[in-house]
Amino acid sequence: MSEDPQRIEQAVAAIEDLLYMGAIRLVDKEDRALLSPQFSLVVSNMMSSMKIDEGADSSDIMKLMYYSLLIYIGEYLKMPKSFMMALGNDLEKNRDSMESGALITTYVTVLTEIWIHNRQQQQEGKK
Repeated sequence: MSEDPQRIEQAVAAIEDLLYMGAIRLVDKEDRALLSPQFSLVVSNMMSSMKIDEGADSSDIMKLMYYSLLIYIGEYLKMPKSFMMALGNDLEKNRDSMESGALITTYVTVLTEIWIHNRQQQQEGKK
C-alpha cells in the first residue's frame, strides 16, 4: 500500500507543530508518540464532560481531540478566550474553505491516531 507523499508531509508537519505546542511528546525508547501530560489532562476532562468512554468510535474521538485541542491552545498556549471562541466558530462554519481549517483537521487526525494506537497497545498489554 503506497501512501500519498503530500499526506505524509502534512502528517510530519503536524507532528512537528504538535511537538512545538507541547500537545504530544516522543518516547525515545519505544519509538512512539504520546499525548503530553497537559494535553492528556484536557482530554480526560473533556471525556467526562462529553460522556465519552474508552471504547468510543473514531468520530467521537476526533470530536474529543478537536475540542480538547481548542481548549489546550487557549489554556496552555495562553490564547485569548475571545480569539479561541471566534476561531472555533469560524472552523465550525467554514472549515473546508479555511487554510487553518485544514491544519486543525490534520492536527486532530494525528492526535486521534496517537490516541487510538496507544489505546490498542494498552489493551494488548493487559491481555
